[in-house]
Amino acid sequence: MKFFSSARKLFKRDAKAAADMPDGVRPPSREDAGVDPLTLSTVFRGVQILQTAVSSLPVYEVKGGVRHPASDPLILQPDTRRSRRDFISDIVASLALDGNAFIRLVSFAGRVESCEVLPPKLVTVTRLNNDPAAPKLRYSYNGVNYSAEQIVHMKFLNVPGQLRGLGPIGAARQEIDAAAAAKECKARFYNDSSNIKAYLHSTQQITQDEAKAAKDAWEKPGTPGGVKVLGNGFEYVTPAMKAEDLQFLATQKFDTTQIARLLGIPASIMLASVEGSNLTYSNIEQSWIEFADYTLSAYAGEIEELFNRLLPRGRTAVFDWDSSRRTDMSERLAAYKTAIDAGIYTINEVREREGLAPLPGGDQPKKKEIEQ
Repeated sequence: MKFFSSARKLFKRDAKAAADMPDGVRPPSREDAGVDPLTLSTVFRGVQILQTAVSSLPVYEVKGGVRHPASDPLILQPDTRRSRRDFISDIVASLALDGNAFIRLVSFAGRVESCEVLPPKLVTVTRLNNDPAAPKLRYSYNGVNYSAEQIVHMKFLNVPGQLRGLGPIGAARQEIDAAAAAKECKARFYNDSSNIKAYLHSTQQITQDEAKAAKDAWEKPGTPGGVKVLGNGFEYVTPAMKAEDLQFLATQKFDTTQIARLLGIPASIMLASVEGSNLTYSNIEQSWIEFADYTLSAYAGEIEELFNRLLPRGRTAVFDWDSSRRTDMSERLAAYKTAIDAGIYTINEVREREGLAPLPGGDQPKKKEIEQ
């Protein structure tokens, strides 16, 4: 009894200590956030597209206005334990699903040696002063406090006065939950025994025993593919629902379009059809350019700011967008030819951008012919 009494006192003391923890030290609440958005195929596909598109972009360093291939170790491999592709993919998923990404800077002797992506759900942000315009922030993760110099906080959508950013999934949580509810309703319709799939209808007055006998005869085991015989005025009736209604096709199409619009991904990439649209080659290419300019840049811009913080003063990092803005090879080569003829690029600079070895004499810019 003495042992249980001591344990009860210890539990009460720890509970009181946890309640007295200041904000930022106490871990965030573990309340159920509802349905996991990644269980929806459209959301899963959308996040995977964003991760692939951003993580595959080449990164360059700019010094003195001239672009060079990335050479700094923190740019080539920000997290020493993982690849740069995985590192960038974690940031994109955090921004898309939570609206926030937290990067812990691991330093040694005053120099940043590695970066680690923290789970955004487990990070608490606290403002230590009363000035929203110039907040002094403290971050807490797993019971450890960090300053703003130790944590890089990325926000998908920055709202003045709010400590955390707003992401596309969180901003339209009701639409995501509605899509999940439609998916669950479809599954229940086929699995729930309370739903009537078909019934026997009689034009005559029958007793309970006659109804049971007809049901047993119809569901007689061992003859699933046999011939069914109906008598006594019985008629086999199925629900008046079309195949597309049973599959909830209209709802699925609407949810796919809504989620694609929410994530900023063109319908052609999401393999979704939009009624009334005329998908030509030029329209698809233009949608890809808009996808790069207005969707991918929201993620890539935050990652560039992180890389700029890691690079020495006077050097910045940029992503190469040419491959995303000109998807067709013939148009890309035509643009290169125009740049070479104008003296903007040399042949070897173009070959470097295409991942090809330099050619002898290819470093000389082409001289423009002077019209006589």
